[in-house]
Amino acid sequence: MNKIYLLLLIFILSSCKKTGETNFSSEASIIDFSLFNKSKTSIDSSYIINSKDTILIEFYRKHKFETVWNSKSDREWMLNEIANAENEGLQPEDYNYKKLNSLEENRDNLPDSILTKFDVMLTQSVQLYINHLSKGKLDPKILYTNWDLREKKVPTNAILSNGLDNGNIETAIENCKPKHLIYQKLKASLKILRQFPKETTIELVDLKERIVPNKKNKYLPTIKKKLMYWGDMKEKDTLITTFYDAKTQEAIKIFQARHGLKPDAVIGRSTIDAINYSRNQRIEQVIANLERWRWFANDFGAHYLLINIPDYTIVAVKNKDTLQSQRVVVGKDSRKTPVLDSKISNINLNPNWTVPPTILKEDIYPDAIKDRGVFKKKSLVILDSKNNEINPWNWKIEDANKYKYVQKPSRNNSLGSMKINFPNHYSVYLHDTNHRDFFAFSFRSLSSGCVRLEKPLEMASYILNDTVKWSLQRIKDTTDIYYYRKLQRKKQQLIDLKNAKLMAKNPTLIIENKTLPKPELKTIVLKVNEDILIHQLYWTAWETKGILNFREDIYCLDADLYSKLRY
Repeated sequence: MNKIYLLLLIFILSSCKKTGETNFSSEASIIDFSLFNKSKTSIDSSYIINSKDTILIEFYRKHKFETVWNSKSDREWMLNEIANAENEGLQPEDYNYKKLNSLEENRDNLPDSILTKFDVMLTQSVQLYINHLSKGKLDPKILYTNWDLREKKVPTNAILSNGLDNGNIETAIENCKPKHLIYQKLKASLKILRQFPKETTIELVDLKERIVPNKKNKYLPTIKKKLMYWGDMKEKDTLITTFYDAKTQEAIKIFQARHGLKPDAVIGRSTIDAINYSRNQRIEQVIANLERWRWFANDFGAHYLLINIPDYTIVAVKNKDTLQSQRVVVGKDSRKTPVLDSKISNINLNPNWTVPPTILKEDIYPDAIKDRGVFKKKSLVILDSKNNEINPWNWKIEDANKYKYVQKPSRNNSLGSMKINFPNHYSVYLHDTNHRDFFAFSFRSLSSGCVRLEKPLEMASYILNDTVKWSLQRIKDTTDIYYYRKLQRKKQQLIDLKNAKLMAKNPTLIIENKTLPKPELKTIVLKVNEDILIHQLYWTAWETKGILNFREDIYCLDADLYSKLRY
């Protein structure tokens, strides 16, 4: 700006010399000098110190207790950004927008005492805005007991100082916003939803039975109105009919697909629940999801696994390429899958399963009190502190907590053939399952908290990334008891053949008949050397090519979070 002043002064002086006049020319008078007004005003330091806001005090101490919002363009850009905070799912009034804007409009008539307070208020509002953009308005660790995300450190003053001192406040603020693609898609979703007409009446479908194709139902006109409102159904000539015709079936399939439901045209409870959402409820849902994405890590790393809990999916991403994608089963509402960030440490092939305390208390002990045979039915071995096996029929409830309860390796134990370990506070992991039929369901919130993989051995092969030592086929063989039995039969055949040859040479030879030990699966722990992060996250809305996608809020988090954001 000093260079601009110098050039302007040279221009004015040269003009004066040419005309021989001391007054500015009419052309020079059109210059708006307010644009160059960056003079600083001293602020009473006690006013700032009395606020007891340490971040504010530190900021103004660095700036020698002088005003910092001296550039009109900086103020106008910042106030316009705050005015449009709703684009980020935030509220302008959280940042004193109306008062700040009123002060700005009357700034030329304000005394210095008010100008300095205006400067401080704007700084406080922008500091708060920077924090909300960078790490969210609320703290998930205060809201939830099963969220374990890395704490974000926001250098608020450094960001603001960099923007003001270097004349790039716009870049500084934009860099605070999450750069994740899903965050951008959520902002696009919010824009699309706000373009929908406001619903004058909210008609709910109170359906208790399923509607199947080619049948009549009194709720079909209402359902068709909903489908047309959301753009899933284009035809309007069938609006008043109660018949479930082919066009409506196709529209329902489109609706079901973008809500993560099985697109079978059968209108059941899940489809009706999604249909009953209003435009405003969807807007609130998107705003809640925007807040969650501000909690998530800014950078997921170059190589990571990303699980979207309510979408029941996992993807493996390396250098921005998606290399694996699978369906998953997640925790039921009573045993929620935790949201967390971690790093994969190792893979267990043929894992044994030590039953966790919650499952023991809620599932195993109540059944065992009635029937000790439950231990055998569930293939559980009871071990004391010295790993000695306890007879199930001698088990007593008063001694229950002295023991550990283990399922030995088996394709049919609760962990299946493989589990992926990573440090966390909830003792959860990714694993195979003995309920492989669950993956055929649309609703897969069915586990006890861990994430079950549809193709566990393929994921193990991908993570190990060693086609020489641990090819997919070797992993399959290692976890297959029938493979070991086949090897044993071959070995027994060789022994029998050898003995037969010996007997042929010496018929009187007595050969001891040896029985090979019964094959058993052994647990193998494989260290993962590559840095692969894991992110178990929760989001229920996004946009793809202009199409809105929603998922069932399986843990009922969205409405509650929105209400807290607007409190």
